[in-house]
Amino acid sequence: MSESQNIAILGAGVMGLSAAYTLSQAGHKITLYDPLIADEGFPADNASAMAGGMLAPYAEIEHMPPAWIEAGLAGIKLWQQWLPGHVTQNGSLLIAHEEDHYILERFMEHLRRARPKGFEPAAKVTELEPQLADRFQTGCFLPLEAHLQPHTVLPLLFGLCKIKQGEGVAFKNEAVNLETLTPAHDHIIDCRGMGAAQDDQNLRGVKGEILIVENKEFSLSRPVRLMHPRYPLYIVPRENNIFMIGATNIESADDHVTLRSGLELMSALYSLSPSFGETKVLEMKAGIRPAYPDNLPRITLERNVIRCNGLFRHGFLLAPVMAECVADHLEDRHNKYMHLFRGNKHDPDYQRSEKELHRAA
Repeated sequence: MSESQNIAILGAGVMGLSAAYTLSQAGHKITLYDPLIADEGFPADNASAMAGGMLAPYAEIEHMPPAWIEAGLAGIKLWQQWLPGHVTQNGSLLIAHEEDHYILERFMEHLRRARPKGFEPAAKVTELEPQLADRFQTGCFLPLEAHLQPHTVLPLLFGLCKIKQGEGVAFKNEAVNLETLTPAHDHIIDCRGMGAAQDDQNLRGVKGEILIVENKEFSLSRPVRLMHPRYPLYIVPRENNIFMIGATNIESADDHVTLRSGLELMSALYSLSPSFGETKVLEMKAGIRPAYPDNLPRITLERNVIRCNGLFRHGFLLAPVMAECVADHLEDRHNKYMHLFRGNKHDPDYQRSEKELHRAA
C-alpha cells in the first residue's frame, strides 16, 4: 500500500459511508463530515434512508447499459462481505396485471438479451409467492438479485466506521465549505448528493415518493416489481410484516408527497391483495434523489476533489463498487469498473455496453 493519506469525506449517506469504510480499511486517515452525523436519529432522513434497499441489477436494465450488470452483481457480493447476514438473496419477482402485461413482455426482451443466470420468464407465482397466486399466475423470476434494509444497514455501516474512531477515523457533525477544506486534505471525496448541486451544475433532483405499511395478514419472501405504465413500482418486505412500496420518478425538487402519487401507490398495493384494504399506514414520505442527465452515477476528478454522485435509483447497488474504484484510484491501481463511472466512451467495454443498449432499445 502507498503512504496513508489524509482524506475528507463529505456526506454520510450510503456513498459516503461506503467510501469511509473502504478507505479506512485501506489504512487512510478519514474525517467524515455531515451536519447530522452526531444526532440520535442518525442516519439522517436523506435519499439513502428513503431507499427501498433493492440490489437488482437486472431489474434496472432499462435504466443502465448491460455492462453495468456485472458491477451491480459485484455490489451484492461486497455487501455480503461487509455485513454478512444482513443481505437477503432470494431473487426478485416481476409481475403485471393483465392490462399491463405488454409492459412485462417488453421488459423481458431486454432481459433475454442480457441472459441472466437462472432467469425464469414464466415462473409460477404460486411456488414463489403463494399469497399473490389469486391474482397472478406467472411472473419473471431473477434469482441472483437481493435486498437489504437501509434503516438497519446504514447504522451498521456507520458502526463499522466508528470501530476505527481514534485510529485514523474522525467524525464531524458540521456542514463544510468545499473550498476551505481543499488545501487542508490530500483528497476530498464529495458524496453529498443534492447537497453538492451548488458545486455541480449537472446534477438535478428527481423526487421519489414511498409508502410504508404494516399488514399482518400478508407476507413476501422477496421484492416484487409491479409493472406500471407510469412508474417502476416495487414492494419490498421488511421485518414484522412491514412493506415498503415505491417509488415514483418525478422531475421535481419539491420533497412533498402529492395526492395523486399517494393514491397510485395505495391502489397498486391494494391490487396485489385485498388484505391491504385494512392495512395500517405507517408512513408516507418523499425524497430527492441526485441524478445526472443520463441517470447514471459518475466519478469526477478535479484537482484533489473526487466527486461521487448521481446515484439516482442505484445507491445501495453501486456505492460499494464506486468506493472500491476510489480506493484503487488513490493507490494507482486499475479497477475494471472505473470506466463505467468515468464515462470513458473510448473504452472498449463502454463501447460494447452502448451497442448492447441500442440493440435492446
